[in-house]
Amino acid sequence: MNLDAILRNRYHIQQTLGSQQIGAIALSIYLAENLELPVTPKPLCVIYCWQITEPNEHGFQHEAIATKLYEIGQNYTLAPKVQAFFNDDDYYCVVREYLEGYAYLDEFNQEFGEKFKQVGNDPNLLKPDHKTPQDSDISTLKALPIAKSLVKSIAQIPIKLNRRQLLINIGSAIAGFSLAVFLERLKPQPKPIVIVESPQTPEPPSDPLKRGDKAFRDDFGNGLYLEMVRIPSGKFMLGAPPNEIGKRDNETPLVEVQVAAFYIAKFAVTQEQWVTIIGNNPAHFRESLQAPMENISWIEAQDFCRRLTARSPHAYAYRLPSEAEWEYACRAGTNTAYHFGDSPAQLADYAWFVDNSNKRSQPIGQKVPNPWGLYEMHGGVWEWCEDAWHDNFKGTPADGSAWIEGNSGRRVRKGGSWSNEAKLCRSASRDWHWQGDRYNDIGFRVVISAI
Repeated sequence: MNLDAILRNRYHIQQTLGSQQIGAIALSIYLAENLELPVTPKPLCVIYCWQITEPNEHGFQHEAIATKLYEIGQNYTLAPKVQAFFNDDDYYCVVREYLEGYAYLDEFNQEFGEKFKQVGNDPNLLKPDHKTPQDSDISTLKALPIAKSLVKSIAQIPIKLNRRQLLINIGSAIAGFSLAVFLERLKPQPKPIVIVESPQTPEPPSDPLKRGDKAFRDDFGNGLYLEMVRIPSGKFMLGAPPNEIGKRDNETPLVEVQVAAFYIAKFAVTQEQWVTIIGNNPAHFRESLQAPMENISWIEAQDFCRRLTARSPHAYAYRLPSEAEWEYACRAGTNTAYHFGDSPAQLADYAWFVDNSNKRSQPIGQKVPNPWGLYEMHGGVWEWCEDAWHDNFKGTPADGSAWIEGNSGRRVRKGGSWSNEAKLCRSASRDWHWQGDRYNDIGFRVVISAI
């Protein structure tokens, strides 16, 4: 089988992250660009590809592998999420989000290595001990359609394997190192990957901001991480157009704003993160530490940012987003009422709001992210912004900075919450509370200015 036929039109493989024979499974892991999302530059993802090299009369439970990787991403905030799972004949692929420095191959070995070695003796070892989640349960899989084909070509480091295993077609060298590799069939006992060394290049800076990373994890120690996503600079129209359903007067007039690049947290600040930094948990809904932090005031959110800055290994200055930055990140290049369109019919796939929240906040990361990889920008909890409240956008800064002049006792909140109807979860939706108020449907996420 030609891997190009499986991976056409959806992903472009950039390099091999690892390849290993694990029991009866020949596994390769690739770093790839996701060609399907309508953003530039294309986001990165990681693709696991494996094939049975020692057929077993009992068969393998490949769905259980995908289910386990999905559960790891769901149960642990800092693990990569599963985006797709599919197979063609005896070739299987799982797609996960890309996190820099994550030990994808080591994790696979740890979770499945011994089970693969023993499956011949006990066919139940790779069978899930619970019902496989349905599509409606696995909301992160809705971010990308399940596909049987991904990229048009694979430019990567060549791989040597045993006879009858791979058909290798080597194309012309591009920029001195690109080789087109077309996989035909994996077979028993592949040989180790042969890596062609490229010329030495200067070591990049260790600081993710100085490197301009698209995303990174800031490690604060004691298991505390913050996942930050780079938002590119650009112009957009702040506010709601006149014909938008649900528009309110305080969302007008439309103002063109130029926003500088910045980094924003992929998720709202969780109770786990708050407890680690602040040392207490005043949240109303405490059943899960992965639920958004709520029941905290704007003043207390500011204190969290100061303490986070003090502990940052790179001395990053964490802060609340300006209202313009928040709305720009939520829209993710769109100009519709929601980042997925004008109709709220699909809102349940992207947000927790009054129709599906069971009258409470829910753990983060369960809904489909927006095109820039940010989760639950609609609904979930209202999110504090830096700005003082103004009744409309007349006079708002055109450079995307926070509008702090005015009644500083009242502060902006954005995005709607689990307690609100759909129209209050629109990208332009805004409201205010006194900066000392605490409510169980208001939280926040943090940002860093880009270098």
